[in-house]
Amino acid sequence: MRTTLKRGMGRAATLNGNGRAVVPPVVVEPMRRYRQPEPPPRSTGRFIATFLGWAAVAVLVVAAGLAGGLYLYGHQTLQAISAHSVQVKKAQKDLHPIASPSQPATALIIGYDARAGTDGFGLAGSRSDTVMLVRADPTNNTLSMLSFPRDLVVPIYCNGSDVPRTTDRINSAWSTCGAGGGNAEGTLDTVEHLTGLPVNYLITVDFHGFKLLVNKLHGVYIQVDRRYLNTRGGPGGFAKIDLEPGYQKLDGEQALDYVRYRHTDSDIYRTARQQLFIEALKDRFASGFSLTQIPAIIGSMKHSIEIGRAGGGAPSMSEILSYAGLAYHLQAGHLFRNSIDRSQLQPYGPYNAELIAPPSAIEQAVTSFVNPDVTQAPRANASALGLKARAPATPEVTLQPGDLTTLILNGTTVPGLARDTSYKLAQLGYHTMQLPPQVTADAPTQNYTTTWIYYDPVQAYSRAAAQELAKRFGTDVKIGPFTPEIAPYAPQAGNPLTVVVVGSDFTGNLITPTPPAPVPTRQPAAVTTNPGLTLTALQEARSRLPFLPFVPHAIASGSTLSSLDGVRVYKPAPYEKAVVMTFVTGAGNVYYQVEETNWLGAPILRHPTGRFRSAHRTFDLYTVGGHIHMIVLRRGGASYWVVNTLLDELSNETMIAIAKGLQPLGK
Repeated sequence: MRTTLKRGMGRAATLNGNGRAVVPPVVVEPMRRYRQPEPPPRSTGRFIATFLGWAAVAVLVVAAGLAGGLYLYGHQTLQAISAHSVQVKKAQKDLHPIASPSQPATALIIGYDARAGTDGFGLAGSRSDTVMLVRADPTNNTLSMLSFPRDLVVPIYCNGSDVPRTTDRINSAWSTCGAGGGNAEGTLDTVEHLTGLPVNYLITVDFHGFKLLVNKLHGVYIQVDRRYLNTRGGPGGFAKIDLEPGYQKLDGEQALDYVRYRHTDSDIYRTARQQLFIEALKDRFASGFSLTQIPAIIGSMKHSIEIGRAGGGAPSMSEILSYAGLAYHLQAGHLFRNSIDRSQLQPYGPYNAELIAPPSAIEQAVTSFVNPDVTQAPRANASALGLKARAPATPEVTLQPGDLTTLILNGTTVPGLARDTSYKLAQLGYHTMQLPPQVTADAPTQNYTTTWIYYDPVQAYSRAAAQELAKRFGTDVKIGPFTPEIAPYAPQAGNPLTVVVVGSDFTGNLITPTPPAPVPTRQPAAVTTNPGLTLTALQEARSRLPFLPFVPHAIASGSTLSSLDGVRVYKPAPYEKAVVMTFVTGAGNVYYQVEETNWLGAPILRHPTGRFRSAHRTFDLYTVGGHIHMIVLRRGGASYWVVNTLLDELSNETMIAIAKGLQPLGK
């Protein structure tokens, strides 16, 4: 029998000194029974930690899946609303690209009235009802609107031609330039020639899409300035409408009736209603919806809305987040409503049914549109209150153009670009320096795609000089200290504070400084004292209101209560009550209001632009541009509003006087 004992194997044998196996000692206990020790009991804390750990993993997995799904859904939604019709695809070839979503962008919004049904008409028979430019500027967080009356007579340009085809109303470009109508390119070309502005996006919306958008938002809250009533439509009449005055939620059909109405005032007031609707729409998104819901809401209108962009394709998520997010988070006083000066518009045509404006009036409107001044509202408030405007925050050092020394280098292959840019800066008062004649003003390489402004870190204020100089070149200019390649140029040019390397993104045009936007000159308030005008009606309404109404003691000179619903008690929202007093001005058919409500969370109250105190009471100001549109007094669980006319025709001083004249019923 062979064993392994000789090799020291088996029986756990070991080796002795001769290399032979040795049998280990006999085991004392041949067999032993024992119990496996129990695992230590789990503590409550350890159990919770384990549970939370697995829960966190599950949440991360689900979140990752949702994020991926939302991204794909958002991408597909944006694709659905990208240009898909022949007319918008053709028009978007004329749009101008932007370098990045951090730059200002201008969109042309065209609302048109293609209708369904047996009596309707399609795109070929449609007419453009709204022509509006909207500019979002991430550099100063502003949103500007510029509306054009559809009856404004202008040269009509078609299909990219620089020669006008005819002269007609601006809305006729939609039908004149196409085969039977529906030509967005004609409207785009006409607006670009009229304003001289490059348009980056084109948005077309039909009536059905407009109503669908409002209904998807479950309505939009709007301050309806008066009673709108017309029950006779069709031939011999005009569009039906039935709206009561006051701040209220409108559904899609009601909102469309409101923004289209123009029959007892004018097209100028219609553009004001359209701009107020855009502002109300912005407030509706910001107060009741998250930014991530916007693509889904817009995507539901994929058959009624198109967004064209330069180069084609759908807008990217970064574009949506930059521009829509700007509007979503807009600060008070950063929204601007622009239009052609009403005093410059003149009736035109055989029935005076059309309007004309001098080029200077259009240029002035465009300048205000492109250069929104966020200091205008506080300066206007201070002027109306007789106060000294608070100076804006200033940097530690203020450099004048003559104090700023710079050398311009050409970072491209465009000949003479550095010389021409240096000359233009000198014309603006900047101190430009030159290299010796034998040294060309070329950067070390000529492949700069972005303009750079380098500053000398050794010299004081050089970084501030670079930041000041960047305002003349645009928003995407890069700033940094001298690099080893740039530094040798400075001593040869007399050691300037900055060295500018012009890149291929530079258009050759410098941005000239714009003066501050004007504010209305202070003037006496145009009011009269007449508390009896509303006293009886408010006494009768007192029992139906859960708050104490205030009586307007001061009213605008020449105004009186409207004959239609002059004093109205209603519910602006569930469980809330309000009373609105509608006054018609001496001009006739122009209205302002005093609204009183216990609804303290109304979206319109979200962002006041200023505040003042008078007689131990605090008033909030809501100023757009240089005009006070609304003043609000909060007292005893209610708020009391004075709301200006659609075109803010009451002076700032008159608005303040009316607000100060509000007194509790019975006082």
